[in-house]
Parts: sequence; structure tokens; C-alpha cells
Amino acid sequence: MILPKVSAPNLEPSMTNIFHLYPNQSWVSLGRADPEEELSLTFALRQQNLERLSELVQAVSDPNSPQYGKYLTLENVADLVRPSPLTLHTVQKWLLAAGAQKCHSVITQDFLTCWLSIRQAELLLPGAEFHHYVGGPTETHVVRSPRPYQLPQALAPHVDFVGGLHRFPPTSSLRQRPEPQVTGTVGLHLGVTPSVIRKRYNLTSQDVGSGTSNNSQACAQFLEQYFHDSDLAQFMRLFGGNFAHQASVTRVVGQQGRGRAGIEASLDVQYLMSAGANISTWVYSSPGRHEGQEPFLQWLMLLSNESALPHVHTVSYGDEEDSLSSAYIQRVNTELMKAAARGLTLLFASGDSGAGCWSVSGRHQFRPTFPASSPYVTTVGGTSFQEPFLITNEIVDYISGGGFSNVFPRPSYQVHVFMSSATSWNADLHCSICRFLLFSVYSLSPGTNH
Repeated sequence: MILPKVSAPNLEPSMTNIFHLYPNQSWVSLGRADPEEELSLTFALRQQNLERLSELVQAVSDPNSPQYGKYLTLENVADLVRPSPLTLHTVQKWLLAAGAQKCHSVITQDFLTCWLSIRQAELLLPGAEFHHYVGGPTETHVVRSPRPYQLPQALAPHVDFVGGLHRFPPTSSLRQRPEPQVTGTVGLHLGVTPSVIRKRYNLTSQDVGSGTSNNSQACAQFLEQYFHDSDLAQFMRLFGGNFAHQASVTRVVGQQGRGRAGIEASLDVQYLMSAGANISTWVYSSPGRHEGQEPFLQWLMLLSNESALPHVHTVSYGDEEDSLSSAYIQRVNTELMKAAARGLTLLFASGDSGAGCWSVSGRHQFRPTFPASSPYVTTVGGTSFQEPFLITNEIVDYISGGGFSNVFPRPSYQVHVFMSSATSWNADLHCSICRFLLFSVYSLSPGTNH
């Protein structure tokens, strides 16, 4: 989309809405970026009718409602939440005055992604000062502003936040599972292969992927994580010989990177296509780290441009709630609500740190992850076999994530469950106890929760 030529906005000199960088000690500044270097910024435009959208989500999700199951189309959602003409016009004028080019929107028109030079971006967002940083486990290079930015007062009612300035790429949720604290000789572990999962949950070809053409599923890959077709084929040769399965991914949405196959992305695709065998599978890809430093936001923008897409999506990434700005977390939660209104089931990993306890001023507090803590997704934790050498009953795995959101209120349908099972609990429990408060229980492979 090329912005039309319109008169520049009359912006008041006073500023409002100050957005800060959250400190991250693992990233080192290499100095100021070249003023002529280009970067991509995402502008989250203020939406309309969010209370009405929330009501519709409750109605289509409640079995007792006459609207149950009558999900909205993407076009219905767009008609409901599309920014007002005033918002669209004001933001267009603001970006045009700054020299923004190559701007792209989505069907719902509530996001704009534009390319600007560093010089233009710093003029557009007073206070911002872009630096090159290096960090992360793979020594990744990114451009961020260590200083807060401000929005002109005239823009405050029209822009929720600007993405691409502050947040550093989160690390993958895949971690090495700690060795169990046991003594004595331990035998060979059974291993959680596709055959084990299919036997444990009785996933027969008659029940799963029995040829119905309208079944589909999807997973997402971020942070320079990619799957490779050749690895998938080899995996299926090794583990898929005793059940019917699809030979390849049906569709990749986004750009598939050319880097080496990532462990997490590979596991996600391989186990999804083994448990949900013979079902059409899509992969949503957000390559790189510079543009995709808001990975969930980028992924949700892809969903906002697809009218026909799988109804089940699984994502094994997350951030600690307290590492996210209020504007960002609330807006992403709205995007998850939009997906729920369309009947999309979004499965998110609960993490590998129990309830995520940490100490603040000598008091232990929960540290839940997001989007796992959103009321509009299904959060999935991990289990292990009670007898590790047999396919037996399962118990909660001791690294499986969980906890209660510190941002979002508990949904009404969960109140009675919580009150009956947690009357004696409080938020000042020791961290070793916190680990047993879980979102939900399920596991696909050892050492990582899906």
C-alpha cells in the first residue's frame, strides 16, 4: 500500500504516551545506527467496538447461548473492529509527513507496517534513538532504541503502540530438561515417539485424519527457527511406518527461511503431523529477528490476512508477562480475542519453569507467561509417565509451566474450579510449591512442553 498524498497533520507540540525499553542485560550496544539505514516499524491503530467483540466471543463460545458455534468471518471481524475514518486519516497524514513509504496494511486495517530510514523514524517518534545491539544465544544483531519514544498528542487517541523499537527477541521456550534427582542405576527410558503417543491416546486412523478433506491444523515458527522437508521425510521414515500420514506440509504462510533446521520448529511440525496424522498441515513462518522481534504480533497479522485457514493452531513460544508493556500485551490479547470470535483454537505452551516464581522485595510471586495467560487461548502443559519404562498413567512433569495471570482477570467459568481447588493457596508460597499450579496437562515429547 502506498500512502495517498494528503495534507500534513497539524500536530500540537506537546507529547503524550511515553513508551520505555525494558532493560535486557544480555544485549550489548554497538553504537548508534546509520541515519540512512532503513528499518520496519509496525503501527497498531486504535480499534473500535471491542466490548461488542468480547460479548460476541462469549456468545459463540457458550453452549447455552443461541449463538453458540455461529462464528464470525474475518470480514465480519473487520467490519466490527476497523479503525474509524478519523483514525485512518490522521495516521496516514502523520506517516506521510514523516516520509514513510512501502506501507502495508491488513484486511482489518488495524495494523500498518512501514519502512523508514533511521533519521525519519527518530523525527517521527521524538525521544527514540536507534542503536545496533548484539546478543542472544546465536549472537544476533538487531536495531533498537534504548530511549523511550513519545507520540504527538494528536496521535494518542489513534495509535495503541509502535512495534519495532524496544523489545528484544525472546529466547526459545525449548530447554534442556534437568536430570532427575535420583540415586542408583537408571534403565533405558522408553522415549516418547509418535507410536507411544498414538497408543497412549488411542489415536487410530479411523479417529484422526480419516480422509475428511476439510480437516486442517497449523503451527508457527519464529526466531530463525525453520523446518526442512528433508528432515520431515526422514523423521516419517523412522517413526511413521505404522500409521497413514501426510508426506509434506501443505502450505507455508510467510517466508520460509534458508537457515539450518531448528530443533523446536522441527519437533513442532513432526509431532503435529504424527499425532494429527493424515491431516492437512500449514506452517506460519516469521523469519529473521529484526522485523520479527514482536513474533506473536507478526504471526497474528498473518492470521488477519487469511479468510480461510486452519481452525487449530499450536505455538510453543512465550514471554514473561512482566517483560511486556501494558499497551503491547493488551493489544495482542485483543488479536487473540479476534481469533476466538472466528472459531480458531490457539494452543500455547505453558513454559518449562513451573509457575515461574521469582522474588520481589523478599516476597515470592508468580511469574506467568504470555500469551499462555490470555483468557482467549488454551494453554498446554506437560506430563510424564508414572512408570517411565511403560506406557502407563501420567503425572504432572516437574518442569511444566503454569500460574495465574497478573494482568487478566480470571474468566467467570473458571471461578468455581479455582475456589474448590485452591482455597488454601496464596501468592507467597515457596517456589518449589508454585510448580504444581498448572494451566493444563499434556505433552508431545520429552523435555519440551507443547
